[in-house]
Amino acid sequence: MRALCFTVDLDRDVNIQVPGGTAAGSIDRGNGTGPRFSSTEKGLSVLADLLDELSMKATFFAEAATLGSIDAGPLSKHEVGIHGAEHEDISAITGADGKRAVLEESVCAVKDAVGKAPRSFRAPYMRADDETIGLLPEFGICTDSSRYIRMGPSLMPARMSGGVWEMAVPEGTDADGKKIAAYLWPMHESKRRPEDYLRMASEMEGGAFVLATHTWHMVESRERGMMSAGEIENNTANVRKVLEGMTDMGMRPMTLTEVRKRMESGQ
Repeated sequence: MRALCFTVDLDRDVNIQVPGGTAAGSIDRGNGTGPRFSSTEKGLSVLADLLDELSMKATFFAEAATLGSIDAGPLSKHEVGIHGAEHEDISAITGADGKRAVLEESVCAVKDAVGKAPRSFRAPYMRADDETIGLLPEFGICTDSSRYIRMGPSLMPARMSGGVWEMAVPEGTDADGKKIAAYLWPMHESKRRPEDYLRMASEMEGGAFVLATHTWHMVESRERGMMSAGEIENNTANVRKVLEGMTDMGMRPMTLTEVRKRMESGQ
């Protein structure tokens, strides 16, 4: 199996941790750090259109508050997992009951928005402690993608205690020996090129290459602010180049749940 799992964090615009609070905010663009959702909604539309053109399904990790603030219609063709309630650091919540409350709210939001129970989880900030992972089966969550794995020829998912499958995001080094992870964040900020990710993916001989991004990052830069129409077009073209390049390598686009089912069936 050589799978490409394109995963997308669907959360508040340019999320930031707010000192003294649990819920995340959005970076201040002149109106304070309260959460915004306009860029993530617009970015979702841009990504959904691109994926339609490529006939590709993705796994979206949706934050509960975001689902309640945007049009979730573009998600209908894709897998939708959970990503916290208010983009809180779940690992910092003391006690299992507090973590259960966040997971329950997250699961209910996905069910309400798309009519299907979620089966996958990614922790906000990629911070998932063992206690949180251990609670996932209680909510029907079978797959976690909250950790990183060292890039290598084999990126096979691993089954953890409790039966949850870990499908980690790979990280390694680029041609210059610098650290690179399979998050497209630096490319959206004009700090990396599509070729960097294609070189990285070419190292995989078997398993699941989990590629990740954010919806809001399709239309808004953390450093530069809102993108112009031309910048959005170029940004989208770069994502297309990455996805098409990986499929041209022979990688088969699959959702996390599709990969999990293949692993469980021994295919």
